[in-house]
Amino acid sequence: MRSVGEGPEVAVTVSTIMRAAFVTAEPGETLDSARQTMRMARLRHLLVTRDDRLLGLISYRELLERLLAKAEVGAPVDRRKVEEVMTAAPAFVTPETSLAVAADRLCRYGLGCLPVLSPDPGSPSEAGGIVGIVTEADLLRAAYARRPDARGPAR
Repeated sequence: MRSVGEGPEVAVTVSTIMRAAFVTAEPGETLDSARQTMRMARLRHLLVTRDDRLLGLISYRELLERLLAKAEVGAPVDRRKVEEVMTAAPAFVTPETSLAVAADRLCRYGLGCLPVLSPDPGSPSEAGGIVGIVTEADLLRAAYARRPDARGPAR
């Protein structure tokens, strides 16, 4: 993105909008516990980790769909585990990924967020540790803020 008269367009990267603070869930955690965490922290996504390694992610919508589906058939929902419903091995980005590529991945895979992983210096196709998260709202906010006519939130 560029402003008029600034010269060639420079790709804006995920590092400029990602959230370095994120909340995680353990794979063996109950769905009810994950739901409470999301509700209290006012989040729609949790990264599922074990030993600081990304295993998957779970959205509030997925969680509620699973809880409601099980409740309808009379199955005990309080003992279901996060690992049973999480999206395993989700798509991800690195801090250097352009916002355009991140937006494309969100749309292509039907996700509401992407984990941001540090690049693995040993292999360009592998990823390192979790360094953040980028959501649909983050991308929308960034796109709106860069518009020449953006004036901030309505009051």
